[in-house]
Amino acid sequence: MIRFANSKDLKDLLEIENESFDDNSFAMSRQNFLYHIKKNPLFVYEKNGKIYGYVLLLLRSNSKKARIYSIAVDKSFRGLGIASKLLEKSFSHALNNDKKLIKLEVRIDNTNAIKIYEKYGFSHTKILKAYYPDKSDAFVMQKALLF
Repeated sequence: MIRFANSKDLKDLLEIENESFDDNSFAMSRQNFLYHIKKNPLFVYEKNGKIYGYVLLLLRSNSKKARIYSIAVDKSFRGLGIASKLLEKSFSHALNNDKKLIKLEVRIDNTNAIKIYEKYGFSHTKILKAYYPDKSDAFVMQKALLF
């Protein structure tokens, strides 16, 4: 089941976050999650009371663009379609909020994520040099949202 996150999800969210991002200086903190739970669409994939993945979507009121700020799935449950379900939820939520385009940034060496994004119609628009704290580059990818 995919639903909006709440503060009771913090323990699971932090576990997924810390195992997903090797450089913990880039990982979101408890305070970051609490802020986004209150202010932005933060969806979780839950099964049997446990969170196995999340996606954080940023929507600006003065823009037709949405941004996937972060998406992560528990390492033990990758390859089971959870990221795909979270992406699809992001697309539908963005469309329901009158967004025409969705974008994201991804490490250029994160081939598994890039394959998923390309499968869903994202294209590369540019490279951000030294985007991450460890100075790794990122691709900016985007996708038109169709009604």
